[in-house]
Parts: sequence; structure tokens; C-alpha cells
Amino acid sequence: MEVEEHWTGSYVFENEWQSLRTRRDGELEMTSAPHSYPRPQRFVVAVKVIDIFGNDTTSLVSVTVG
Repeated sequence: MEVEEHWTGSYVFENEWQSLRTRRDGELEMTSAPHSYPRPQRFVVAVKVIDIFGNDTTSLVSVTVG
């Protein structure tokens, strides 16, 4: 995996957006904050899900922007 110049940290997985359910509000926000890219390029995006018991899974997805 190639690290792009816009990468903001020193960790392999860096949390930049999350959506949580609560007892009062069972809805999940499914749209992240907008971001624009200066040119078309390919990224590898990590999606990590953690359930209420602490079990987690991570999936890597290749995305081409532009």
C-alpha cells in the first residue's frame, strides 16, 4: 500500500469519521464529511466495524476518485 501525501498521521488505521447508534436514536448516519481531491487518483480505504461486544472486523476497499 502506498502512502499518499494527504495522509494525516503515523498510524495504519486513523479514525476520521464514525457513526454510532444510541438507545434514543437508533439511526446511523451513512454520509461522511465531504472532501475534495486535487486530481484523479486511486486510494485504499479501510472500513472498520466494532459491535457492542467489542468484536471488530476490517475490510480494505480500493477506490478510484476522479
